[in-house]
Amino acid sequence: MPYRLDVTQGDRPAEELRKGVEGLLGEAMVLTLATAGHERGPHANLAFYAFDDDLVLYFVSERATRHSHHLAEEARAAATVFLPPPVFGEQLRGMQLTGSAGEAWGHQAEAAFAAYQGRYPSFGQDKEVRRQFLTGGGAAALYRFQVEELTAVDEPHFGRRNYLRAAVVR
Repeated sequence: MPYRLDVTQGDRPAEELRKGVEGLLGEAMVLTLATAGHERGPHANLAFYAFDDDLVLYFVSERATRHSHHLAEEARAAATVFLPPPVFGEQLRGMQLTGSAGEAWGHQAEAAFAAYQGRYPSFGQDKEVRRQFLTGGGAAALYRFQVEELTAVDEPHFGRRNYLRAAVVR
């Protein structure tokens, strides 16, 4: 079932915001993921990502990384996706996202693999690599980030410093 946005701050219709969100996600390729753990505190990492029609973002990571350990402890995360502005302080385009994240298993791993390969066609072409990702047998895994709330700024489309906030309803 597709998601919908419940705009909680801002003056744009939900469908306009949705188109802006999906446009930004389609143009950017890397997210910054923020996690926190009990022993080693907060951490941020960069990851290439793909996304689906239900506003779930997928990324690949080694299980031994700090953020993967954090997500195994606590499935909450935040992320940013942004495009570089043409000049300092002008034409800002990006989003802050919050939600739940963790390793994808079963049908979620299949959805993650399909989305990731759809965006990056060279990903997982080898049958053994595919099998490892889908069964969880390798050092790297597919992760899913289910967006629950977002704040978007897209100055060329929504106006200067017009921050739009929305809850994601599924």
